[in-house]
Amino acid sequence: MITTIEEAKTHLRVQHDAENDLIVALIEAAEDHVSRYLERSLPWTDDDGAEVPVPGSVRAAILLIVGDLYANREGRFVGVSQSDNPAVRMLLAPYRVNLGA
Repeated sequence: MITTIEEAKTHLRVQHDAENDLIVALIEAAEDHVSRYLERSLPWTDDDGAEVPVPGSVRAAILLIVGDLYANREGRFVGVSQSDNPAVRMLLAPYRVNLGA
């Protein structure tokens, strides 16, 4: 994981440990989603296989996804429309690969 539980808990404003397992699962899901969306593995590596820093905008997008998943844990929305957070796509768009011509 490139996002620590401490970073996620600060973002979520969670000050207890009761939901640590849930938060770790949400981080893993968010990072998996970002990796698939970008078609890049996390953490990022250079040509020699050494880890390189993931851009701050990608890290911010992961935290936004974690926040959305945490706030919207229920399986159904009644009388509410649900849409993707446009900030996530905006933050990730410059880093997508294999988009074709």
